[in-house]
Amino acid sequence: MARPKLDYRCTEQLLRDGSGGTRRAYKLHVLDMSGDRPRLLCAVSDICGSESRARQLEALLCRNQVSPVHIINVLEDWLP
Repeated sequence: MARPKLDYRCTEQLLRDGSGGTRRAYKLHVLDMSGDRPRLLCAVSDICGSESRARQLEALLCRNQVSPVHIINVLEDWLP
């Protein structure tokens, strides 16, 4: 069986903060691109609050084709 072609996309989301306001955060989506259409394999909310860091994470994950099984481990090591 061929290994899936994975794509990693961070999208902006608005989350409630502790004071009742909102804050911007990014959500990571891991997609299998090997079929006719993208298939969501996993999603992780609130990975960071910076667009530039979200894009850096996308590049890192794409370059290394990180398996969804290891996403949480990578995020734990990557987060400051």
